[in-house]
Amino acid sequence: MDNTTILRLLRMAAAISLLLLLVNHLLPPKAFAATQLLFDYEFGLIRRGLVGSLLSPLFGEAVSVREILAAAAIISLTGTLAVWRFLRPASDSIAGWLLLILALNSFGFASFTGNSGYLDTLLVALTVLALSLDAGRLPGLLLRLALVALAMLVHENMLPYFTMLLAFDLWLARGRDARALLLAATPVLTGALVLVAMAVLSPITDAAAFAEHLQSKAEFALDPNATIVAGRSVSDNFALMAELRQTPKYWTWVLFDGVPLAAMSLWLIWLAMQVAGRDGNGLMRLFIIGVIAAPLSLNIIAFDVVRFGAASVLVGFMVIVLLLRHLPQARERLEVALSWPHFVVVLVLNANIFTIGVNVGGGHVSQFPWVLLTQLKWLHP
Repeated sequence: MDNTTILRLLRMAAAISLLLLLVNHLLPPKAFAATQLLFDYEFGLIRRGLVGSLLSPLFGEAVSVREILAAAAIISLTGTLAVWRFLRPASDSIAGWLLLILALNSFGFASFTGNSGYLDTLLVALTVLALSLDAGRLPGLLLRLALVALAMLVHENMLPYFTMLLAFDLWLARGRDARALLLAATPVLTGALVLVAMAVLSPITDAAAFAEHLQSKAEFALDPNATIVAGRSVSDNFALMAELRQTPKYWTWVLFDGVPLAAMSLWLIWLAMQVAGRDGNGLMRLFIIGVIAAPLSLNIIAFDVVRFGAASVLVGFMVIVLLLRHLPQARERLEVALSWPHFVVVLVLNANIFTIGVNVGGGHVSQFPWVLLTQLKWLHP
């Protein structure tokens, strides 16, 4: 079979993979995500209030279930398509298409798309937009900083999720040495400053009143946990996580979801190191590890193992694409590292693993590793 035929089949496989990803995992959101889409600035410049404030004129005085479901679907679809477009190879290379197909069939990407209604998908869309301009020029730098500030108003998870990725892109484009680190740090510093400003200027002191305000404009029942989160401080989160780590439920979640996602992140770190090759000095290797591991740091203060692990996997794929953009010989090194046998093994593992549904889906109970709990029914009918 010649390369032209192989590439045509790979493009077809990528298109089918994208379609199945959306059909299988773009499902209605749970009440927590739907509630956060209503957050607005009625009580000040609160965290996560930008999207709800922008949607409010479109919703009108009362928000129906259909309207909130439509908003959640559009937000999730926007993020998924943005990632697909970013990962799509700029030129027809077999390894580039294999990487895209692997990403689209990854249980990490499936989990990310399955975060229906969560604002994470908007964050990645803004990140892809920021990466669309040349990082080596001033307009590219200014766009990155502006979109980081905007994304922080969408959701503060932007800071650990994607600001390090933008810093890595700047560092790659600006010389890949210690001198470029100062400029590369600007997206991270921008995000941190916006976070501090929101914490200082507009903390929510009355979560009950805020919840009542949101319920007054919603024609569906809200999740009280979502409004409690809006008024919770960092110290409150540390205390909550200290309690949760004492429960078997939390460690079951870490074992069944956190470990497979972390293993996929580790594999992506390895693959990124192979793609970096001889260009990958000690500083670059530290950067690669730090960028991919950064989303996992949220496990210290928040209870969302799947979302953070899925973001780490997604960032891992994006890191490899940035290396392909900036490093000579990176495509040849990817061809060697992601050989057909290696691709097949990783694809088979990804196709047979899934995490707990962040949306209303419950298919994880019939797939590894959660199916092990179902299998126990043979012993305890």
